[in-house]
This record gives sequence, C-alpha cells and structure tokens, in this order.
Amino acid sequence: GSNSSWRSKQWYQRRVRGKTKIYSPDIIGLHNEIEDFAKWMKPTKEEMMLRGCVVERVKRIVHQQWPTARVEIFGSFKTGLYLPTSDIDIVIFGEWTQAPLRTLERRLVESHIADPTTIKVLDKASVPIIKLTDSLTKIKLDISFNTNNCIKSAEKISELLRQYPCLDKLVLVLKQFLLQRHLNEVFVGGLGSYCLTLMVVAKLQSCPRRRRGRLEEENLGVLLIEFFEFYGIRFNYNNTGIRIADGGSFFNKSENAEMRGSMLCIEDPFQPGNDIARASYSMFIVKEAFKLAYTWLKRAVIAPSKPCEQVFPLTDSILGTLVKVDKVIVEYRHWIKNNWIYMAKMLPHPESYTHDDSIATPSTRRDKPKKDAWQGGELSDGTTDQSAEASSEDGDRLTDELTSDSSV
Repeated sequence: GSNSSWRSKQWYQRRVRGKTKIYSPDIIGLHNEIEDFAKWMKPTKEEMMLRGCVVERVKRIVHQQWPTARVEIFGSFKTGLYLPTSDIDIVIFGEWTQAPLRTLERRLVESHIADPTTIKVLDKASVPIIKLTDSLTKIKLDISFNTNNCIKSAEKISELLRQYPCLDKLVLVLKQFLLQRHLNEVFVGGLGSYCLTLMVVAKLQSCPRRRRGRLEEENLGVLLIEFFEFYGIRFNYNNTGIRIADGGSFFNKSENAEMRGSMLCIEDPFQPGNDIARASYSMFIVKEAFKLAYTWLKRAVIAPSKPCEQVFPLTDSILGTLVKVDKVIVEYRHWIKNNWIYMAKMLPHPESYTHDDSIATPSTRRDKPKKDAWQGGELSDGTTDQSAEASSEDGDRLTDELTSDSSV
C-alpha cells in the first residue's frame, strides 16, 4: 500500500503496506521511533556485500605493491555500527620507516579505484590517512598505516554491543544526529564514532538501573534523553574524564597533566593515560547541540501545563525533529538497490564480508532488495509493525524526573 501520514490531537498515524503504524506523542512513541529508525538504518545484505568487495579491491592493490603487507578493517564497518554513507576504515600493517601515503595514493588513482577528484592525503593529521571515494560504488574509505590499537578497539566495541543490547540503536541515532550537523568528522574537530560510542557506554555503565539488572528492558527514549541531559548539561568537562575500563568510572583530569589539554577527555581502554578524544576540539559545539536536543525532547514528551507550551501537533514525529534522513542517503540507497548486481559482477569478492557471512550475491539471489526511506514519521515499506518493549511506567518515571528542576 502507499504510505500516508496525518495529524490528530492525540496520535500520529501512518500506513505501511496497508497497516496503520501509530506513534503516540510521548516517551513510548519516541521509543518506537528509535526502534524503527535503527532498523531502517541497518545495512542490507547487498550493501554489506558491496562494502566487502570494495575492501577486497583495495586489498589486492596493496598486495600487488607490498606482498607481505596485512590489510585489516576496523571501525564501524567491522562492528556493524555504520550509516549507509559511512566511511570504511582500513589499516595496512607493514614494515616502513615512514607511511607510504603518496605511493598508495598514486596506485589507487592509476588502478581507477579512487575518484581523482575525491582523494586526499592528510599527512599532517594526528593519525595520517588517505581519504577517498571508490569510483564504482561511491563508498568512502579512510586508509591508515600501522595504527596498532584500532583492531583492539573494534573488538572492544563488539564486546560492548553484546553486553548492552540497546547500544547499537542509540549510537545509530546519535551518529545521524552529529552527521546532519557536520559534527562527526574528527579531522575538523568533531566527535568520532569511537568516542561517541564510549560516551554512550559510560552513561549506560553509570545508570543505577543497570545495577538493578533492568537496563535491557529500558525505554530507548528515556536513555536518549538521559544521554543528552548528561552530556549537554550535567557533565563537568573542565574537571572530569571518562573511563570505561573495569566497569566504568569518571576521574579527575588533574590526576594526569596530559589529560587537561582538551575539553572532552576519554581514557584509552588499552593505554591508560592516553586521551583518545583530544582531537575533538569542537566539543563545545557538540555540547550545545546535545543541550538543545535535551531541551526539545524534554518539552516534547511531557504534557504541557499551559497551551502556549504545546509542542504537538507542530510535527508528526518527535525523533524526526532532531534526526532526519538526508535526501542523499535515500537516493544513494535506491541507487544501490537498482545497481548492486551490476557492481557486484565488476568487483572482486572476498572470502567473507565482516560481521555477517550470509550475504546475497548475484549467483545466489536474483531479486532486488526492497527498502524505501524512513523520514521523520514516514516509515519505510520494508519495516514491519512492532510494539514497544517499553512500559507506561517508563513514561511516568521520566515525566516525574524531567518536570523537577535539576541543578547543573
């Protein structure tokens, strides 16, 4: 059936394949929206396959140039926490006195892997990298050399994802939140995916409900609002650092002189004393964005005491006022859907495709994937109707917590 959405005073409804999907304008509705948003953002098997092929393409060029080099993936592609347009992070291990950035740049262009207009060598960055866009699939890549802890970091995130079932959904929402505000690129001072994920983990570790064993049943809307409140208002960036090792804790930055140089301080889980967030020099802008998000969500999920404070029905979607799926993402996914078979035949195939080996290939699957866009209240054709795991107690408790004035 065709999608449609409309307003009413109490419910926001939309039709999905003939069914009516209802989001209530409260904390339960927000929970449902986060569930559906994360579900739509998760990669299709075809998208995963093409990414695996692009990695294999780069790997073969590297091995032609340096036969003994080892090529590994890390970051969000390794853990599965990537958006449809996220970069693939690749690290190359080998014996060089200096990272051969320019040599690899030349080979990638000569082999027509890199679009010459998009390739950049950031040799002055704290971690020198090559940034490029694959000429066939338009997938972006970041390539570095001999960055030792990146593989361990990906393994740590995978472990945390198993430990916290809600982590992937919260991170996907927050990554899109930062992306649409251009606050996600570390090389321009933004907050990268790894640090963002550790911030979410630190908040979950400190949650009293976790110690009571209830976190796996938590309302995602509650957790998102609490994240924005904590890092937008309550957290003392001047004096406090974040540590996730040994169950998580916060520490005084004065304990280590090297930790006092940056606004956001996150201790490296594998190298105590090393601040992995020091490159995020635009954190004060990120903090303000979190603060504004908290202010909006607090108003949106609580019944106003005065008519002038009414937030709804100004919009059909609570989450959609903060996080929107860009037209570029929608068009790119449609392009992949329509062209993946052609591209798969043009690319080399690896033995496995990272976090999921059950990948469709042109030889094993002939139908094309069906996936239309989620956009702030407009649900995709590919999403099934699901009831919230949240209980009304979550909404009542959140209302009580947020209506009481909190000291910063």
